[in-house]
Amino acid sequence: MADGMQDLLARDIETLRADVLKAGVLNAKALQDSAETHVAHLHDALRESSELADASFQVVSAVIGFAKLLYSQSAIAESERARQSALAAIDRLAAVMGRCEWRQAEAS
Repeated sequence: MADGMQDLLARDIETLRADVLKAGVLNAKALQDSAETHVAHLHDALRESSELADASFQVVSAVIGFAKLLYSQSAIAESERARQSALAAIDRLAAVMGRCEWRQAEAS
């Protein structure tokens, strides 16, 4: 079960990364929902920690900031810096995820 859940969470991270990579003005508003949904999946499966909470907050904040820049049609260089910042936050969250305990361990 843990392997299957880990695969699902890894797919959440990869889907979020892909959403940020392919984002454009037309789907900028959907990015916030995507970030919140995928991060919520992690929190459903992983035991809460300050490290997880901080990394999750950074992802959602970075993705929202990037989406706002896309939607406002900011300069390309500025929005690309924000995209890279969001991707770096996602990478940090993926690393934190690997150190977290599963919620199922709490019940056992």
